[in-house]
Amino acid sequence: MEQRLTVLVVGLRAEDAGKTTLALALLRYLREHGVNACGFKPKAGNNVWYDFDIVYESLSQGRLYGKDAKLLRMASETELLEEVINPIHRLWAESALSIEIPEFIADRVCIRDEFLVVLNALMPVEPEVEELLKRLCRRASQTFKVTRLEELAALAPKYEAAIEAAYEKITRRHEAVVVESYCDVALPWEKLKPDVVLGVEPWRIFVYDAEKYMAAVELIGRREVTTKSVCPLLKPLKQVKVPPLRSSEITERLKKILRYILDL
Repeated sequence: MEQRLTVLVVGLRAEDAGKTTLALALLRYLREHGVNACGFKPKAGNNVWYDFDIVYESLSQGRLYGKDAKLLRMASETELLEEVINPIHRLWAESALSIEIPEFIADRVCIRDEFLVVLNALMPVEPEVEELLKRLCRRASQTFKVTRLEELAALAPKYEAAIEAAYEKITRRHEAVVVESYCDVALPWEKLKPDVVLGVEPWRIFVYDAEKYMAAVELIGRREVTTKSVCPLLKPLKQVKVPPLRSSEITERLKKILRYILDL
């Protein structure tokens, strides 16, 4: 199946920008117009304290995924699992430790039909969570324990392979991909080549020319460059004001906005 559209959805603020809400509305809009679209979130994470419902749900199955991946999968109406929709998922700790590596508990990295687990050996874990993690590790093809940045960096090729394999699997089965970034990161995967870029924040949605957007990312050249650095360099093609909406009406309102800003 030939892919004909890749839309990148980025947040213009680090938290609660509205990326997932917009991505879900876009998936539903495309599918209602006969486009076999699928969501893709290369990297995501959940906090073990604030998101324990979904953490418990997934770890109880010997898996690790977040609410965003679950919602994207449902909106995509795909048989692909959350681990394909979101090949790299990080379980964050609520901690104030001063350690060399990021304060995460575990990474789940899905490569094709298998997954590996990377554990932060410096992070203390509550017994309840530790028992759940054992279920995840028992199903993993490999488990790594890291204590230094060099050890984590050495695993980078596996993380990259996971994203590539997942993207390839999605594009083989779907003709359009809606890519959701994480936090306020401007480009969630360096090999991504979007056709359209949508930036979202409370009250507003912006449409950016994809070639100019990618050129701005390349110009800055830093790893995990933020939209705060990229977007001021660009003039949006279109921008739309989005008023506060009730949960029951937001999807339909966003679909009307998407009809205008995408001309599909």
